[in-house]
Amino acid sequence: MFTTGSKLLVGATLLAAAAAVLYGVLVEGALGTVGLSSAAVALGLVAGVNVAARDSNVSAMDTAAIADAPAARPAPGASLWPLAVAVGGVLVVVGMVTYPVALIFGLVVLLVGTVEWMVQAWSERASADAGYNSELRGRLAHPLEFPVLAAVGIGLIVYSFSRIMLFLSKTGGVAAFGVIAVLVLAVGFIVAFRPTLRGGAIGVVAAIAAVGLVAGGIAAAIGGERELHPHETTGDLAGEGQCDTTDETEADENASQSIAAKSNLAGTVTLGEDGSLVARTAGVEGEQEVLVIGRSNPSNIRFDNESGEERRLVLDLGTRPEVDEAGEVVEGSEVPDQRCTALVEEGGSQLLTVTIGEPSSSSDTPYRFLVPGVDGAEVEVVVP
Repeated sequence: MFTTGSKLLVGATLLAAAAAVLYGVLVEGALGTVGLSSAAVALGLVAGVNVAARDSNVSAMDTAAIADAPAARPAPGASLWPLAVAVGGVLVVVGMVTYPVALIFGLVVLLVGTVEWMVQAWSERASADAGYNSELRGRLAHPLEFPVLAAVGIGLIVYSFSRIMLFLSKTGGVAAFGVIAVLVLAVGFIVAFRPTLRGGAIGVVAAIAAVGLVAGGIAAAIGGERELHPHETTGDLAGEGQCDTTDETEADENASQSIAAKSNLAGTVTLGEDGSLVARTAGVEGEQEVLVIGRSNPSNIRFDNESGEERRLVLDLGTRPEVDEAGEVVEGSEVPDQRCTALVEEGGSQLLTVTIGEPSSSSDTPYRFLVPGVDGAEVEVVVP
């Protein structure tokens, strides 16, 4: 008895042979006759092999062969990795003409999707047992997948939190995260109070929270960061040449009024109750009106305020060319070249670290320490 495939191939062989005969008799063309004869021979050969193999069908009497036949194996499961590979390829193409970050992300997705697709395809053909194939894939892929997924998940959570915190205002951030803390506490109480609560319900709640967090982070990132006001420092005062002010500035807010024990002090400058400014140097007895500071080396100067008012210590180095916001020198314009501390309250101390690159002999005006608002409170500075 011929099988279905054998019937088709035998019929095709007979048809090709009949066509070769008719073509040779009626048309008398050698090329067509040879071609049809060759087709008949080839089809006859395939038909003979198929008849011998019986369409590769397994005998109904051979139960073991039926169970082990390729057709008896379960069909491969659905997979999203081909879609991931396609998305990665699109991102690579788009990134090549737009932004490098899209290209890099596309390459990562393309590489991960290809490897995962290959591993899944290999494991599904490892044996006829679907459970064993799944276990085999897990043993190969899980040691790499779990750490990577954990790192990506933590990164998304941290990034989303950072975008939301930078988007919200100072007071809005406190209120928002206060509400989130209450919600977390409430969900934890419900889970602890109802131990019979299904794990699936807890997973759904966690998934909704994670999606909401990531969606909020994306929305906050698109909205942009709130405007952050940079806190002014004494370095900003020195850069603007405004160290000689006696008014309280933003740089003076919450300034420390004490310093820890410091080594390598170049000197101590003290403002007395009578408004006098004197200097002391380690290893030299008595008070000096001139303080020697090394050139091109960081020098620590301690300022003690023993007067009854808030005062700041200013190092006056003459003038320097003005520099605009772009960092370019403004020709024909000069500003005071100063270094200063924040306002020091009565009995307080602060440290002024300075580096002077030019000797005092190269300046038209002498280097000096002074206290704005106190006439005559000066100490000359000599830089060799």
